[in-house]
Amino acid sequence: MAGRRDWVDVDMDGLRKILERRGKELAVYELVQNAWDENVNKVEVTLTRPVNGRSELVVTDDSPEGFRDLTDSYTMFAESYKKADPDKRGAFNLGEKFVLALCDEAMITTTTGRVTFDENGRRRSGNVKRERGSEFLGSMRLKVSEWEQMCAAVLRLITPVPTFFNGNEIAIRQPLRTWKATLPTVKSDAEGNLRPTERQTTLSIYRVLPGETAMLYEMGIPVVEIKAKYHVSVGQKVPLNIDRDNVTPAYLKTIYVELLNHSQDMIGKEDANEDWVRKAASDPRCSDDAIKTVLDLRFGENRVGYDPSDIGSNREAVSNNWTLVTGGSMSAGEWENAKRAGAIEAAGKLFPTNHNSKVPDKTYSRDEWTPEMLAYATFVERVSPSLVGHEVTVEYIRDKEMVQGCTDHAETRITVNLAKHSVDDWQENIELMLHELAHSVVKSNDHLVHEFYETVGHLGAKLSLIAVETPELFEGTTQMVGG
Repeated sequence: MAGRRDWVDVDMDGLRKILERRGKELAVYELVQNAWDENVNKVEVTLTRPVNGRSELVVTDDSPEGFRDLTDSYTMFAESYKKADPDKRGAFNLGEKFVLALCDEAMITTTTGRVTFDENGRRRSGNVKRERGSEFLGSMRLKVSEWEQMCAAVLRLITPVPTFFNGNEIAIRQPLRTWKATLPTVKSDAEGNLRPTERQTTLSIYRVLPGETAMLYEMGIPVVEIKAKYHVSVGQKVPLNIDRDNVTPAYLKTIYVELLNHSQDMIGKEDANEDWVRKAASDPRCSDDAIKTVLDLRFGENRVGYDPSDIGSNREAVSNNWTLVTGGSMSAGEWENAKRAGAIEAAGKLFPTNHNSKVPDKTYSRDEWTPEMLAYATFVERVSPSLVGHEVTVEYIRDKEMVQGCTDHAETRITVNLAKHSVDDWQENIELMLHELAHSVVKSNDHLVHEFYETVGHLGAKLSLIAVETPELFEGTTQMVGG
């Protein structure tokens, strides 16, 4: 097997070009995460401003053990104690190798010796050691703009221990919210092979500061840009690809669902239509409270779903200033979640116009009528033949779910819902009569067509003429109207 070691050569210049596309801050992130994974109390990072296109990067820590095995610093894909531990960052033992590819010269000094990388190759020395901790020193080619980008990137770290950059401690970020969640991760098996698994971990969200883009963090290290309102830090190994720059769409959706479920009270109207919210709200794991909040923000609390079984109810809802939510307004998953949570009702349930299929909570018999109910019914029976050419009767019901009034299919009866209409107010009585008789003339429950409003006006004018020409039809009503 020893001969296989020479099968593959690594072109360090080619690797550098690949890594530079990800940003040279990768070098700092990889070194800092290696330090954080040890038993450290302090980490220091220095990145000098470029002089003649070169900058010096130094990262030191105070781990008592130092670098456990110096060969890990230059052996790609070697077995690592961190590989089996989901609470340690990284997975492929590639970090230092990526950093070395970005440097022209480098030197690692630890408790077990020193290894130097320069134009002459690699050499180790066991005579130069540190009493504790490790130090990485590297020379990098940097433009001033790249140096500025790296400086800004270092300040995005979410530090678990005091970490200093160019002599100043990186500001500690306090989480806005923290909770437990079961998430996918990777862990090595007995043979050292990485296997997917799921385990409970901690999720924390942080404010996105001015100039920053929301990121997914692996235990405080930014790893993937996300389209969300907050930074999300996962408290265990994130299942990244080998380049450590992306996660699967399924994992990202899981993060979005967790974020929405635990921050739904922190999002605003402008967030409700964001892609990450839409994806989370479409997932079966979206909580009832979360989908209700999203719908409140998008459509308002007074909303109904389009009801194809009762077309008139849709118009009735709109005429009452409710938002009508049509099928295409939400994804199939959002509709499923909304119905499961009781977050939206069909228009036909709240504003039914097809009452033949709905039994009122109470229907009043004639001997239960009050004098006011009798007076109104008598008035409608007297004037309706002159208004619409045939007699229209009145019945009374009480039902909180049904509309104020309606006409039957035969257009010979007005149903008055006493849960929503008082017969004591004769101006409202006459308005309701004209409204319902107009429906019978137009033969439609649609309030939003021009013909309906024209008919209401026409009947109102006709009623005025009837009052002048046939005042006896109004006998017994003048005192109630106030005349």
